[in-house]
Amino acid sequence: MAVPRALRPPTTVGALLVLVAAFALGGCGGSDGTGASAARALTARCPGALGPGGAVATRCPYTAIRTIGRRGEGVLRCPEALAFAPNGDLYVADQFSHLVQRFSPRGRFLGQWGSYGAGPGELGAVDALAVDGSGDVYVLDSSHDRVERFSPAGRLLGEWGSPGHALGQFDFGSGEGPDKPPGGGIAVGGSYVYVADSANNRIVRFDLDGSHPVLLAGPGSAPGQVSGPRGLTVAGSVLYVADERNHRVQALTLSGRPLYAEGTFGKGPGQFVNPFGVAVHGARVYVVDDNNNRIAVLTRDLHTVEEWSGAGTRYALSYIRAAAVDAAGRLYIADTGNERIVVFTGSGRGLRAFGTPGITPGQLIAPLAVAADTAGNVLVAETYGSRSPIYLFNSALRYRTRIERGGGAIIGSHWFGPSSAAFASDGSVWVADPRNDIVRHLNTRGSFLGAVGDPAGAPSSLLSPEGAAVAPSGELYVADTDHGRIARFASNGQPLGTLGAGVLHEPLAVAVAPTGNLYVADAGDDRIVVLTPAGTQLASWGGVGSAPGHFKEPAGVAVDGAGHVFVADRGNGRVQEFTSNGRLLAAWGMSGIASGEFSRPTGVATDCRGEVLVADTQNNRVQIFAGAASRSTCT
Repeated sequence: MAVPRALRPPTTVGALLVLVAAFALGGCGGSDGTGASAARALTARCPGALGPGGAVATRCPYTAIRTIGRRGEGVLRCPEALAFAPNGDLYVADQFSHLVQRFSPRGRFLGQWGSYGAGPGELGAVDALAVDGSGDVYVLDSSHDRVERFSPAGRLLGEWGSPGHALGQFDFGSGEGPDKPPGGGIAVGGSYVYVADSANNRIVRFDLDGSHPVLLAGPGSAPGQVSGPRGLTVAGSVLYVADERNHRVQALTLSGRPLYAEGTFGKGPGQFVNPFGVAVHGARVYVVDDNNNRIAVLTRDLHTVEEWSGAGTRYALSYIRAAAVDAAGRLYIADTGNERIVVFTGSGRGLRAFGTPGITPGQLIAPLAVAADTAGNVLVAETYGSRSPIYLFNSALRYRTRIERGGGAIIGSHWFGPSSAAFASDGSVWVADPRNDIVRHLNTRGSFLGAVGDPAGAPSSLLSPEGAAVAPSGELYVADTDHGRIARFASNGQPLGTLGAGVLHEPLAVAVAPTGNLYVADAGDDRIVVLTPAGTQLASWGGVGSAPGHFKEPAGVAVDGAGHVFVADRGNGRVQEFTSNGRLLAAWGMSGIASGEFSRPTGVATDCRGEVLVADTQNNRVQIFAGAASRSTCT
């Protein structure tokens, strides 16, 4: 019997974030912080704020917050699942936003819940949704192999499941991490929940609280067996299954006896390529034929009637993952490749589309790196599959352009997950590409200027370089992560040697101070290491922990004009500020979704206006904190 895990209070739903809107912190600097009420007021306006030495802050370390990108609020980043509420509203599970978003039938955004993580009420990659007769929502969290049950308002009611192969455990084939393909399926019928346990190749029935698991279908290709089952739906006394790796759809009784099946691998009528979902209305069964980019229409006993894809219209579909039908017979499609919801009549005529795609200029998907030049222009590198573009914004944070290619015969035409970027004095950009073991040199139009590191194994070779920084002299320093060192190059890419070997264990980021000294975020030892340009170690501080001055996965480091050091303390969800020799000056932030809170912050930079820029990775945004760094004049 599955036992629900202990619950904690539900995750608070964040306030709406308006793109590039200022968040005023009125009165933040005036509190003396001596009383409990003053401390609470400061904390409310300045989450996690600490002062020198880690004492309770007497003023905010910043004066205002601006934001690039929205966490959700109608932005869709790989919508994977759909389900209707009893009142006709549509729930959308969005993989890279780690949210369940709610829309009116016409597409107006109504609300959301969820945040990235493995705790109760938090979400990883979400692939399936279902709603029971009372309106409760069942969410399949494929990253963490569990089912979570929420009230219509997003309050966590219970959860069950854990990774494994025993009955009642799950393997949805996704694994930990937001960039892993989600798996699984879920449906509610009467007093039972049906779960497609994809990588375990089975379908299991549960009571509504997750108890009493019963195996309905096991692995195989014979009738009533499944391979990689995905979408499920219950229609009367029949359970319809998108049997993905068997490239077919099956109809079973609610006790698992096979009734009908249709499909083989292919593109012709009655064939499928990785069917992901199934929906039923009246006499029609709609099958989401993902890799054929189309909807197949079948009879209730699974005879193919027609296929349609919206091809040639503005409703053309791309890698669709889910479908749901409203009471009037309108079909809502998760058009995942286009990051939107498309609505069709039951006969395939396009009606409308809604949702703001995450690829819209000004929106971000898992940004890892942020940098600013001497004029205040901002560069943001995001991670999204193989696309992984770099965006440029002007000093007013208005979108300028996107860089997606940086060719060169030896390194291909695409990067895969740029982890760091830095401006050179001539306005060009160095981009760390750890998956290809190189750092690329580009201009802001995306033209390839060169690269350092050689996948073929030359002496300048790099191994998973995660960080890059440029000195005023033009020299490039690279956090050569898996070699445990800093690699040094001339501005033309000529190797100049390495630093820190034997001292560093997992350097993720490097910054150059006005003095020329290097500050390295060494995640392997949860500390900051200070090196001279010649490689002599001057200092180190930190150590693993959540106390002030300690770190969990320091992932980003920046130094301002006064020599103050800012660290993106990723595992603790905060930013910490130090003097050049490691004395704690301030800290702010905590794990969360509200303004001033973070989810896995990775990159940090300072700009010429005295701002600190933080890549708030799993909140899909960059937060910019005014007055947090020393001010100098923008050119």
